[in-house]
Amino acid sequence: MLRMASPRHPLVPGSASVLPVPISARNSAGFEAPAGMTAVPVVLAPLGGRLHVLLVRRGGPPDVGAWALPGGFMSRDERPDETAQRKLTEKTGVGAIYLEQLQTYADPDRDPRGWIPTIAYLALIDAAVLRADESQARWWPVDDPPSLAMDHGRIVADGVERLRGKLWWSNISVGLLPERFTMPQARRVFEAISGVRHEPSNFRRELERSGLVRATGELAKGGLGRPATLYEFVSRQPAWSLRRSRPPATVTRGRRVGTIRSS
Repeated sequence: MLRMASPRHPLVPGSASVLPVPISARNSAGFEAPAGMTAVPVVLAPLGGRLHVLLVRRGGPPDVGAWALPGGFMSRDERPDETAQRKLTEKTGVGAIYLEQLQTYADPDRDPRGWIPTIAYLALIDAAVLRADESQARWWPVDDPPSLAMDHGRIVADGVERLRGKLWWSNISVGLLPERFTMPQARRVFEAISGVRHEPSNFRRELERSGLVRATGELAKGGLGRPATLYEFVSRQPAWSLRRSRPPATVTRGRRVGTIRSS
């Protein structure tokens, strides 16, 4: 049984810096307990050759008007991943997507409203699924983000690190390429996600060695020059390996992700 403490002070209506209502809770044994639980999706996508994260403006305290991940409080009849998906759809219009659990953030001071842990989920999608004309959400480059509410900057940075650490071990990019694709197409996607520029022949050799893709024996039709070999993923079922990836040793370093700022 959870007992909720009464708010110590109300919201300040019309204030430029609206104060959140502090909340606390104790369990039936009298120990301090989390006052609530939230779930947030870290939704990433390559866009214009760079990796982006999907953010929304906060409509209430804390940090009213700040950019943040599109999460929210859990309902008692749903799992955390269901909350993350529900909030994503409510706040951005993005429908059902594959979500991989990232991490739990439970620092007692992470939310000024009280002890409110959050469970973060990670997704990699095609940016085209967001209808900009029907959503208040916006894609932000992960290497040039705005200041973010609470600890969402840290959560985004952790999500980017996790994603890039899986790129060469898992077929996480399967939804970003057509069923059959050329090596140049794959290289552009991998470069946008990783922030690293690859030498074409080294990239082809390393991706073939990864075991993630295989040659189909067919050639791309049309276009100029010699026809390119078509490849396909060995499996198109999303699978995020437990292993961390090590990118090819011979690459040309390009733009790297910077520090994600949080307010």
